[in-house]
Amino acid sequence: MFEYFETMADMGVIARGKTLEEAFKESAKALSNIMVNIDTIEKNIKKEIEISSEDLYSLLYDFLTELLIMMDSEYLIFSDFDIEIYKKEDEQKEKKEKNENENENGAEYILKCIAYGETLNKEKHEPKKEVKAITYHKMEIEKENDEYIIKYIVDL
Repeated sequence: MFEYFETMADMGVIARGKTLEEAFKESAKALSNIMVNIDTIEKNIKKEIEISSEDLYSLLYDFLTELLIMMDSEYLIFSDFDIEIYKKEDEQKEKKEKNENENENGAEYILKCIAYGETLNKEKHEPKKEVKAITYHKMEIEKENDEYIIKYIVDL
């Protein structure tokens, strides 16, 4: 499930899921639905996506940004996503001073996704708004009770 909230010149998204993967999936579906009518997208194309980032916020940002890039450069739009997220420990890390680019425990988050969709057809997909970018502003990833809740804002 996903819903929207309004900000000044941007659009906010709240995505929910019973698992972290489901919440990421709903976040991606919400992004597609901002741009086109998601119900008009058929699953004719399968695209594999793999993202690695130092934390969950960066993983979400990088994943959604990758979807935007594919929309802009390859004219692909997606309506469904099979997502796997896991944490990879950096086993080769030696004990030394951490530089600014390393996170505290040397962990790396990996997202593997198969995105299902098709080539954008403006007549069929009923374009809505143009998303310029994903932002970190007010981004949240939380677990409340038995549900993951993701909030993010897109720049329109």
